[in-house]
Amino acid sequence: MGPPAFPRSIFIESDRIDACMDYAARNHQGRIAISALQRFRLPDISFLARFPWVEYLTILDSEMIDTSAVSSLGRLLRLHISGATKQPLDLAAFPLLRELSVRWWPKLRFGDTLPSLRVLGLSHYAPVSGNLSSLPQIPLLEELGLVQARNLTLSGIDRFPGLTRLTVDYLPRLVDLSPLTAFTDGVLWTLEFGNCPKIEHHDQVRVIRSLRRLAFNKCGEIPSLSFLDDLPALESFSFVGTNIADGSLAPCLRLRFAGFLDKRHYSHRRSDFPSAGTHVKPRSV
Repeated sequence: MGPPAFPRSIFIESDRIDACMDYAARNHQGRIAISALQRFRLPDISFLARFPWVEYLTILDSEMIDTSAVSSLGRLLRLHISGATKQPLDLAAFPLLRELSVRWWPKLRFGDTLPSLRVLGLSHYAPVSGNLSSLPQIPLLEELGLVQARNLTLSGIDRFPGLTRLTVDYLPRLVDLSPLTAFTDGVLWTLEFGNCPKIEHHDQVRVIRSLRRLAFNKCGEIPSLSFLDDLPALESFSFVGTNIADGSLAPCLRLRFAGFLDKRHYSHRRSDFPSAGTHVKPRSV
């Protein structure tokens, strides 16, 4: 199964709920995890209504459990739900929520605002708008991760100017990166794309001068890396599985790390760059 989403969480066993919850309260700072494949055999999690102090909750295999009782945890700080959830959930019930990671489903209600949220991870997000404008106001959002969204575009990303980290994986039809120009004067430090093969004009990110880490892994073909010269704070660039058409990797020589696969037409080899395991003191901007 691997570890739960939040470190030091304890899996709740349905035949000794009270003992598990007591242990979680005393030793795990209220961090619990629930999984139908980890000794939780009940059809629902209604027992949570007796433990309003829970602040960290992970639910795995949510399609196998009625998750309605999550709404009773008004003190939640962090919530991770994995699986195709079926029951309605209104995030307005969690005014203190700082971190949310879910597989989106139509009965998930974001409300008008998530005032405390700082980290948001969304997979399979498919709003009618086809873009990020359907998300609520999230004034403190710092990290956003988008995964496995077939038709999603990045339009609307400008609504989150305080982002420091944006990761985008498995958006097979994503083409346009122009919405990212909204971060020209922002604080975006990390921008990572993976398995987005139709991206065009990768060089549009050149205006995000705050970038320290950039990745285009398995993202089609980049004509030239000359745009890296316009990113003065950049320290790390990864382009594994992405072809550089002109073959010149010279713009990477000033970086602390470059991750790629050797190709015959490339001007340099991996051995010409520091390895990923090399410890480098972060550079101030």
